[in-house]
Amino acid sequence: RFISTLLACPFSISQTLLQVQYLPTAAKYSGMKDKQEGDAAKAYDSEEGDAEDSVPDPDDPTYYEYLRARHSGRTVQYRPAGRARVDHRGYVVEGQKEGSFKPGYMLDALPETKLTVLRRLLSHPTEGFLSMFKGTLSQWLYNMLHLLLQPTLEGVLNEMLGLYDSAPMATYIDASAPSALTLVVSNALVGWLLSPLELVRTRLMIQSASPIHRKYSGTFHALKTVMKEEGGLMSLYFSPFHMVPSLLKHTLDPVFRDMGSFALDRVAGIDPYDQPTTFALGGLIWKTMSAAVMLPIDTIRTRLQAQTRYSFKEFRTCVPLSEVPYTGMSNCAWRMITEEGESLGQMKKRQAAIMMAMMNGDDVKAQRMQVGQYGLRALYPGITLQLVANVAIFGLSFISTDEME
Repeated sequence: RFISTLLACPFSISQTLLQVQYLPTAAKYSGMKDKQEGDAAKAYDSEEGDAEDSVPDPDDPTYYEYLRARHSGRTVQYRPAGRARVDHRGYVVEGQKEGSFKPGYMLDALPETKLTVLRRLLSHPTEGFLSMFKGTLSQWLYNMLHLLLQPTLEGVLNEMLGLYDSAPMATYIDASAPSALTLVVSNALVGWLLSPLELVRTRLMIQSASPIHRKYSGTFHALKTVMKEEGGLMSLYFSPFHMVPSLLKHTLDPVFRDMGSFALDRVAGIDPYDQPTTFALGGLIWKTMSAAVMLPIDTIRTRLQAQTRYSFKEFRTCVPLSEVPYTGMSNCAWRMITEEGESLGQMKKRQAAIMMAMMNGDDVKAQRMQVGQYGLRALYPGITLQLVANVAIFGLSFISTDEME
C-alpha cells in the first residue's frame, strides 16, 4: 500500500496544484495614460534597484538565492525584486512584465496538463525531484486507517440493523455490501473522522519545498501546528468551513463508486447479460456523471483546506492562492466561476487583444472585452485526462471474458 501510494503521489500533487492555483482572468483596464504612468513608475523602480544593488532585503525571496550563489563560490550581484503595482481590488495593473511580481519560490502559471506540472516541479530551483512526493506519509496513513475503520464500522452497523440475513441490494452494489445505507454512512463518518489528515496532506503538497520558506516540516508537525493555530480539533471537525465539504464528498463518493450497477440494472432496467454493450455504455455515462459532480466538490474542498485561518506565520505556497479568503463552499464556487472562467491560453489571447485595441485607441472595445468572462473551467482541473481514462476503460470492457464463459 505504501509503494502504491508513493507511485501515485506525483499525479496527486499535480492534480492538487491545478485545483488550488489562483489565476484570475480580470485584466484591469486603465487606458493608455495609466499604462504610460505604469511604465514610468516601473522605470523609476528599476533605477532605484540599480542604485541599491548592494543593499540586502531579508524580505525579498531573491536575497536567499543571492546568498546561496555566494556560498557556492559564484560572483553575483544582488538585485532586489521589483514590486508589482496593484489596484484597490488586488489585481496587478498593466505595464508589468509577466513574472516580475512572482516570488522566487513560486512556480509559473500552470496549464491544465499534469505532465507539464511535473516537469515544472522538476526544473524549479526550490522544488526538484523530492517535491513530487510531498504528503506521501499523510496519504498512506489516511489509506491505512480508512482501510481499517470503514469496513469495521460498516460491519458493526450491519450487525446492529440485522442486515446480513436480508440484503436485497447486495447483488447490485459493486462493493458487494449488504446495504447501501450502511455503506454510505460508514464512508461518510470515517471520511469525516480522518479529514484532518486530508487537510494536512493538502497543506504539505502545496507548500514551498524550500527549507527557508516552508512552514510544515512533516505530517505530525503540520497536524500539531494546524491544531494550535486554527482552533484545535473542535474547529477542524465541527466548523462548517471543513465539516460540510468533507461530509458531502465522502457521502457521494461511495454512491458513484459502488452503486453504478444498481443504478443501471434496477433503475434504468439495463440487464448486464442481455444488453452488455448498452450496459457498458451506461457505465461510461455513469463515470462521466461522477466526474461532473465530484470534481467540483473536491476542487472547492481542496481550496478551502489550502486556506489557512488565524495563522501566525505566513503560509508560502509553490502556486499562487487567492489573497481574499473564501467564506464557504458557495462563495468559493461563485468566485471561481466569475474570476477564473478562462484557461491560461485563452487568458493570454484575450489580454493580447485588449492591448492591441488599446494601442489602436479603441478604449470602448478594450473595456467590452474585459467583462463577462465567466466559466466553469476552474471547477474542472484535469477533467480531460479523467474522461480519456473513462473512455479507455469503456473500450477495455469489450475484450474482457465473462467467468461463466
